[in-house]
Amino acid sequence: MKKTKKLLFAILALTLVLNLAPPMQAAAKTAESASSENIFFYVKDADGKDVLLKIMTLEELEEISHGQLSGITSGADTGKNYHISSTDNYPTTQYAEGRGITLPELVSYIKTVSTVSGAQSISYTGEDTLRFMATDSYGSYNRAWTYNELYGVKRYYFEGMFNANTGWKSSWEIAGAESSKFGITLEEYNSIYKDTDPHYADKRAVFEEGEETVAILATSSHSGRTTSDSLVASTEPGIAGLIAENGGIAAGSLSASLSAEHSLRLLIPITEADLMSAHRTAYDNFKWIYNMRLDMASAPNIKSQGTIAEPAPIVSLSGNTLTISISCETPGAQIFYSFDGAPQIPYTAPLKIDVSGRDLASNPVTFYMTAVREGFDDAGIITAKYPGLAPSFETLYSSMLGENLVFKAIGSVSESDWSAWTGALNFITMKAPSAAGYLTVDSTKYTIDNTAKTITFDKELFTETGQYSFIFHAAQYANKSTSVALKRVAPEIVSESSYPLGGDVLLRFDDAEYQNGLNVYIKLEDGGQALISTAYLNRSVAGQVTIKAEYFALDSCPVKAVGEYILILTNSRYAPDSKEARIVFSASFADVSALAWYYDAVSYVTEKGLFNGTSATSFSPNDGMTRAMFVTVLGRMAEIDESAYTHSSFSDVDIGAWYSSFVTWAAENGIVTGVGEGEFNPNGFLTREQLVTIIYRYTGAQAADQSSLAIFPDAERISDWAREAFSWAVSSGVINGSDGLLLPGGTITRAQAAQILFNYSKIN
Repeated sequence: MKKTKKLLFAILALTLVLNLAPPMQAAAKTAESASSENIFFYVKDADGKDVLLKIMTLEELEEISHGQLSGITSGADTGKNYHISSTDNYPTTQYAEGRGITLPELVSYIKTVSTVSGAQSISYTGEDTLRFMATDSYGSYNRAWTYNELYGVKRYYFEGMFNANTGWKSSWEIAGAESSKFGITLEEYNSIYKDTDPHYADKRAVFEEGEETVAILATSSHSGRTTSDSLVASTEPGIAGLIAENGGIAAGSLSASLSAEHSLRLLIPITEADLMSAHRTAYDNFKWIYNMRLDMASAPNIKSQGTIAEPAPIVSLSGNTLTISISCETPGAQIFYSFDGAPQIPYTAPLKIDVSGRDLASNPVTFYMTAVREGFDDAGIITAKYPGLAPSFETLYSSMLGENLVFKAIGSVSESDWSAWTGALNFITMKAPSAAGYLTVDSTKYTIDNTAKTITFDKELFTETGQYSFIFHAAQYANKSTSVALKRVAPEIVSESSYPLGGDVLLRFDDAEYQNGLNVYIKLEDGGQALISTAYLNRSVAGQVTIKAEYFALDSCPVKAVGEYILILTNSRYAPDSKEARIVFSASFADVSALAWYYDAVSYVTEKGLFNGTSATSFSPNDGMTRAMFVTVLGRMAEIDESAYTHSSFSDVDIGAWYSSFVTWAAENGIVTGVGEGEFNPNGFLTREQLVTIIYRYTGAQAADQSSLAIFPDAERISDWAREAFSWAVSSGVINGSDGLLLPGGTITRAQAAQILFNYSKIN
């Protein structure tokens, strides 16, 4: 249901401030959650309004409920309950039985009984989506399923998963427990895991015994965990004993114990993909549904007849009795209320609440109201509290670390109302992300501006990223709680000019923590996004993330050809929390044959980001290696901070040249000395003995016995200053010679330089 602005009522000198229920996550489902009594079915019209088509009772839906049909989705009731198998993370399996209706049947029923004009035009097919609200969801539609998701794929009951001794076979789970909570497609399973899955035969044996069935909205059901008769930290009872009494067969073991306690309940059977990937599916079975909204892919021929006025309470306090009367200005509107969660109790008379012994400041009386009428849209759930609420703040989800934090009243709050509240403000408490509890904020660390209607907290209070929570304590007002996430500025993302198609993709950033909590998506041509599973991300190295080559081999990977693609990186601890990186995939270098002796070396240096190609498709393996190129490669290996080397050590190295910081770093660390007269000769080609000497200095290795050079006929041609370097390179396997020769004075090629670095990587 939709949210509403704040309302202010002055009644009998008492103030009751009403505002829309804040967006809350659904509370954890407990045995005390309310089952459905009155059920609301909405449809979104072409104007985006939620039009109420029908209010139904649970008893009304029970009358049209049935067991499994002879034709799965049609035919006669077989008299047998629906059987639903699920897996969960205890680890257990969950078995459920139920009677109810399918969602297409529900939509067909609404078309039959609704008196709203145009109701006959609704349908639930294809990408039409049904959204579900539970009685403890506080006004949020927090589950949604398209027809294709629920009924566009075959679903099954698998008796073979249940085992009273071992429960769910957690060893079946693909890629570990974390990934199994989300599942993968059958195509992904078959292409990646099938051939190496040691449990494939066992899973297929279970599948072959599966019984096809469908998802239902159950009006009566029962379910439980199958491994024991008592389970800790579970809202489901243990039913191993009931299964044993049923001859060890789960199906039918709960036939005598169906109830409406968890109604309405969406029971979703397992797909073949769920079974093969070992997706944990118990989460999908959603309890205590009382409100549904149909969002059709094409809006139906329905138009709201008007918007229902917000329900208005009148509150009076006499002694220890609080009396609440509720009215609505819209003729024909029905009012529903509750004191805990979903307002689905019809309002017929003033409500009486005993508040004796209650601290109303920290525990105000809270009640929920909604006013509805079929054919109309409405204000949704209104939350009311006594005593009065503090003024509402403008929505502030996050702010930046290192800046003052400002809370500002929404526009409808008057200056007098704001001043009255701030004048009654006694103190403020705050909880930092890593703190165990709340501490009182020093009054010198915040300022109140009644004209601007703001409270500003000093930036010095905030020393870490994460969620900060505040409680404002004011006399004659209910305590006001709010929270905000403090974030860092998102870093720039550094990528290579191109990546070989099908290889690793390495992205760097100048924040050593950005990879923590990072998710990566690929933007699709239709504007959508494809999430890259964390199983294919290497986020273990500070300041970088690598998309593994295995991801690009998946059939489901959208990167199918060379060209430009957009990666979207998201991290909720930073602002903005989403950044784009444009990357180019090129074909493997056309001038590097897979049979070439240097193929692996070229792959290594390009994948590590040490070398770039000379173009998107060329590596130029036979070109000479310049002095500037090789010093840059070593600097990349050392992961130097380029900003630390902003001057030039040589007259022929211009500050700002792409290699200048690397040359300066190498000179300052004794790796290069130049060619004399203050010059470096950046574009000069390296000889083999020069390159070996430079890398020898870079490694800081100890000199080796020069007897290792004796096997090479041209060893005597090595310059005296290069003999130590060559002896180390030969003895350590960094250089192996060419056709039995060292060729110390010969120009070294890019391929040879790549091979030397590749050899060095094996000993380093």
